[in-house]
Amino acid sequence: MAGRPGSSNAEAAGAVGPTDEARGQAESSQKIEDLMEMVKKLQKVGSLEPRVEVLINRINEVQQAKKKASEELGDARTVWETLQKELDSLSGEKVRLKEILSKKQETLRVLRLHCQDKENEAQRKQTMLQECKERISALNSQIEQEKNKQRQLRLDFEEQLEDLMGQYKDLWEFHKPERLALEISTLDSGKEQLLKEEKLVEAKLEDVKHRLCSQFGAKGHTINEGLFLRSPEAAAVVHLFEEENRKAQELLEAAAQRQEQLQQKCQQLQQKRQRLKEELEKLGVQVLAQAQSKQEEEAGLGEAVSPGIQCREQRACERSCGWEGTSEDGPQGRAFPMGHIPGKSAEAGSGRVRRGRTHGGCGHRDLMRLLPQTLTSHRPIPSPLESVRRKTKSHPPSST
Repeated sequence: MAGRPGSSNAEAAGAVGPTDEARGQAESSQKIEDLMEMVKKLQKVGSLEPRVEVLINRINEVQQAKKKASEELGDARTVWETLQKELDSLSGEKVRLKEILSKKQETLRVLRLHCQDKENEAQRKQTMLQECKERISALNSQIEQEKNKQRQLRLDFEEQLEDLMGQYKDLWEFHKPERLALEISTLDSGKEQLLKEEKLVEAKLEDVKHRLCSQFGAKGHTINEGLFLRSPEAAAVVHLFEEENRKAQELLEAAAQRQEQLQQKCQQLQQKRQRLKEELEKLGVQVLAQAQSKQEEEAGLGEAVSPGIQCREQRACERSCGWEGTSEDGPQGRAFPMGHIPGKSAEAGSGRVRRGRTHGGCGHRDLMRLLPQTLTSHRPIPSPLESVRRKTKSHPPSST
C-alpha cells in the first residue's frame, strides 16, 4: 500500500521524459527551418555578407542548442530508463503486494470462519453445559427420592420385623415348657375326671341292670334287654350318650376349624418370614457395607483403647448377647437362646428394634443368619387332639 505514490511518480516521470525530448527536437528543427528561410530570404535580397557573422552566431547558437538538447535528450533518456526500471520494480512490487493482499484477505476469511466456528462451538458447549446441569439436578432429585424411599423401606422393615418378633414372642410365651407342662397336667386331670365319670356311669348301669334282674328274675335275656330299652334309665343313658356324641362332634369341628385357622396363620407367618428373609438378604449387602465401614472406623479408633477396656467391652457384649429371660424383659423380652440374640436389642417394656451395632459387634449379619433359626426354634402348633382335650377340660361333661 505504501508503494503506490512512488509508482505514480515514476509513471509521471516516464511520461514527462518523452515529452521534453520531443519538445527539444521540435525547437531545434524549428530553428533550423528558420535559418534556412532566413538564408533563402537573404539570397533573394542579395545581401548576404553583412549577415554572415550573424548567421555564424546563429548557427553556433543552434549547434549549442542542439548539443544542449542532445545532452538533455540523453539525460532524459537516462532518467526515462531509470524511471522505467523503477516502474518495472514498482510493478513487481505491486504484483507482490497484490498477492500478499490476496493471501491476507484469504487468511482473514479463514480466521473469520474459524472465529465463527469457535463461537458456534462455544454456544454448543454452553447449551450442553446447561443440559448437563439440568440432568445433574434431575439425578440429584432422583437420588434424594431414592434415599427417602430406602429410608421408608428400612422403617417399614423395622416395623414388620418388630411385629414379627412380637408374634413369635407370643408364640414362644404360649409354647413355653412351664405352660405346656401346666396344660399337660390339666389334660391329665381332665382325663382322670373323665375316667372317674365313666366308671360312675358304668357303676350306675350295673346297678340298674342288677335292679332289673332282681325285679324280673331269670325270665330270659331278651325280656331283660327289652325292659331295659323301654325303661327311662335306658332313655336317659341314650340321651346322655347322644349329648356326649353331639358335644364331641362340636368340639371336633371346632378343633378342626381352629386347626385350619392355625395352619392358615402358620402359612401366612411362613410367607411373611420368607418375605422378610428376602428383604433381609436384599438389604444385607448395604447394611454389610455400612457395618464394615463402621468396623473399620472403630478399628482405627480402637487402636488407642487399653486392653482392660476391650475386655470390659467384650464382657458387656457377652452379657448383651446372652439369654436375658422373660422375668427381666417382661412381656416385651426377646426369646432367643444364649449367643443367638441379634444386634437389635430390646428395651424393657418398649419392644422397639434398634438399628446399628451393639458393643460386641452383633449386627444385621447375625440377624440375617439367626432369624431363620429363631423362627424355626418354636414349639409346634398343638394337634386337634390337644384342642379337643382343652375344650373338654373347659367344658367337662355333666355326671348323671
